[in-house]
Amino acid sequence: MRWSVSWVVWALLMAMLCSGEPAAAAPSDPVRARAEDLVRLINGEAAPESLFTETLLREIPAAQMRALAARIAGAGGRARGVAALEGTGGNAVVELDLERGTLRARLVVEAEPPHRIAGLLFDPVKPRADSMAAVLADMEALPGSVSFEVAKLGEGAPERLFAHQPDRPLAIGSAFKLFVLAETSRQVQSGTRRWSDVVTLDRQSLPSGLLQDWPRAAPLTLHSLAALMISVSDNSAADTLIHRLGRERIEALLPVLGVAAAERNRPFLSTHEAFALKFGADRALLAAYRSGDQGSRRALLPRLSAVPPSSLDPASGGGVPAAIDEAEWFASARDLVRTMDWLRRHGGDDALRILAIAPGTDSTTAQRFAYLGYKGGSEAGVLNMTYLARRTDGAWIAASASWNNPTAPVQTERLATLMMRTLNLAAAD
Repeated sequence: MRWSVSWVVWALLMAMLCSGEPAAAAPSDPVRARAEDLVRLINGEAAPESLFTETLLREIPAAQMRALAARIAGAGGRARGVAALEGTGGNAVVELDLERGTLRARLVVEAEPPHRIAGLLFDPVKPRADSMAAVLADMEALPGSVSFEVAKLGEGAPERLFAHQPDRPLAIGSAFKLFVLAETSRQVQSGTRRWSDVVTLDRQSLPSGLLQDWPRAAPLTLHSLAALMISVSDNSAADTLIHRLGRERIEALLPVLGVAAAERNRPFLSTHEAFALKFGADRALLAAYRSGDQGSRRALLPRLSAVPPSSLDPASGGGVPAAIDEAEWFASARDLVRTMDWLRRHGGDDALRILAIAPGTDSTTAQRFAYLGYKGGSEAGVLNMTYLARRTDGAWIAASASWNNPTAPVQTERLATLMMRTLNLAAAD
């Protein structure tokens, strides 16, 4: 669904970015001036319209710029100045000093006056003197409900290291695709299927993803479908796999994975079925699904599948959380930690490589690990981030956090910052 957290979800995307690391050099006065303007932007003292090129503002409107600046200030406090600046020409790496941490950014500035910012990418705020106790306190302070766990993985059951309500099942959005990946790998490992098996694209849902725009019946391997489902959270890939693998087989695997909330995921919805419940014109379908038992809910699935994707418009909800307690996939942080552990043990090398395509963090954090796999999920009122990591000393860990608020959207940047802090602390232990 359009419910994924991929790469640096809280960063400003660059409209222009020159390749390569900038060499250390004294930046020009225009670059320094723009770096100082970032301080003013974060403090709410500069208008994005006066700082950024029209091209960049078309990609990220001024309102989104202001919102991101406010969230950075919320995570790290007011910006106090430019702590370091290195670069060549119009490209620079900037380090800003914040009240509660530091912020690194890559900056691209126009060569000609008025030397506006043409590209900008923020790393996460790096807090000073961080600790897991501080992360847990910040997790507990999030409005709504949170399930969080960090665990060490070994020969036995995952060993809990840090947690907040780890056994509380919450809506997880597209993180459900971990269960589909697990069943795909199970069938491959059992010899029932091969990653190279070719199937036709026979299910097309709404974005996120690419395959909703591909020709119907396009041939794709199971590996391609799984890679798209995990790396770009392709909904059509997920729905095609659910149909080909068998909904009931995925449901049967959930207890094997260690998902205590397995019963809440029966029937196991496709993304199209979930969209039809949340945004379909026939509101009686959601009412019947909400009040029904497992059998009556399953009987509604053909009607949901028959709803044309073109008739569904998630934007019609105005960004308000939609039926996140009913038309969803559910798991606790502990469930997802156990699922990642199952994939580590039984998924095979191909599944692990697929999980590592888009590691869900900034490159600096990712490089601290020998391996980093990721899948997340997001929609209005729902956010999940789940990681499988192997440290440079060989130790494996898993970390998962879900944040739900049925009455208001949740802030992606806020949880992303907490999870980056979690990973960096785990890498250092």
